[in-house]
Amino acid sequence: MIIETAVMGESGRVVLPSAIRKEFGLKAGDRLTVVSGEGAIRILSRKMALASIRAGIIKKRGSLDGLLDEFLAEKREEAARE
Repeated sequence: MIIETAVMGESGRVVLPSAIRKEFGLKAGDRLTVVSGEGAIRILSRKMALASIRAGIIKKRGSLDGLLDEFLAEKREEAARE
């Protein structure tokens, strides 16, 4: 774990410390997701955000198996109703 300090500028910009950027392979132009909740602010790379979403789905459903098929079936039902 790396612990660094960053300062927020007047426009709300925060520069991630070099050690953190290197640890996660972040580079200029990478998209980050900012999440607030449970008294904390989390900054996630796209890869981290997707992993978090997958973990939430697996926690709720038990696995990702059949998820695409269920989604497509719902979309077909919606299209049939229209």
